[in-house]
Amino acid sequence: MAFQYTNRKDQIYYLYQGITKTGKPKYFFSTKNKSGQLEGIPDGFEVYENPNAQVFLIKKEMQLITDLEKQIVLSALKKNKDIDYFIVDVRKNYITIYTANNVFDPDDYPAYMQEQILRNMHKFLNYMEELRFGLVDANNRYFVAERFCYRVSIDDWIMISTPDRLNNLVDQFVSHLGKDSFYEIPY
Repeated sequence: MAFQYTNRKDQIYYLYQGITKTGKPKYFFSTKNKSGQLEGIPDGFEVYENPNAQVFLIKKEMQLITDLEKQIVLSALKKNKDIDYFIVDVRKNYITIYTANNVFDPDDYPAYMQEQILRNMHKFLNYMEELRFGLVDANNRYFVAERFCYRVSIDDWIMISTPDRLNNLVDQFVSHLGKDSFYEIPY
């Protein structure tokens, strides 16, 4: 049976193998169900779904961020009442927070549709990178905080802290997400 993956938007992806110009195998996902699908994930690879639900096959990476560190960030986000939708993505030495604005107000729709809108809202949201914590000292577990700057002249990550413990940085910055104060943080 062919390998398939369903993303958070309930789209089904099928895994295929192609060949590079140099003759090496390359792997890709497609929503088209056609012949030639792979039956499993090749050794040394894993499925990665990015925050906007695109699906890729990537080489397995050594995990530098611990589950406890990810949980520290998730716990702080759940306490922040100013953001309704978020995704925490862990890649290499970064814990990145993506947020989405609620573009649908269920109250704008008849009562019989509101429950369905809320249940399916996750399928229609687009997430933007906002804040990340980068591991800069793996032995002592020091991180730096960075926020994404969407100004035309910058349009990149800017550092907003000095190296510190993750708990301290999370306490200092996560509460600003969803507020104007987040964009007033000096750098």
